[in-house]
Amino acid sequence: MSNFFAMLYEWFGLVPIYSKDLSEFLRGLDLACTGYWALPWYFYTGFMMITLTILIFALQYDLISAIRFKKRQHWALAALTAIVVNFAIAFTLPFVAQQTGVHCPLLKFSALDCVGFGLSNAVWAFIFFSLLSGIQEMVGRVKK
Repeated sequence: MSNFFAMLYEWFGLVPIYSKDLSEFLRGLDLACTGYWALPWYFYTGFMMITLTILIFALQYDLISAIRFKKRQHWALAALTAIVVNFAIAFTLPFVAQQTGVHCPLLKFSALDCVGFGLSNAVWAFIFFSLLSGIQEMVGRVKK
């Protein structure tokens, strides 16, 4: 599963948004640089992205849409919330490791790499949120 998320966040190798060193850290390269024994951050970040996006989506359609917001406004608000939350999580995880030095000393990644990973996670959260919205819309039309 970690390899699946690695492929997604690395955009299938087509558009590298962040460095290979950050990618190695996210795969779980340990502090001694001997193997992938540390936490597989790709998996945890991907799992959190899916979970939080589903939670925000469910809140948007079950609670927020029942209140007085117009459909486009609350969809945009919920999508923006999913994007911001997922960016913050994906940026924070490697940034804290980079600032504290708790990673393999051979890996050199910068704050800009952390921003790239955060953007990648935010874009995938938006894509997933849009897919959920499309599926919900299709199910709603079938029921009518």
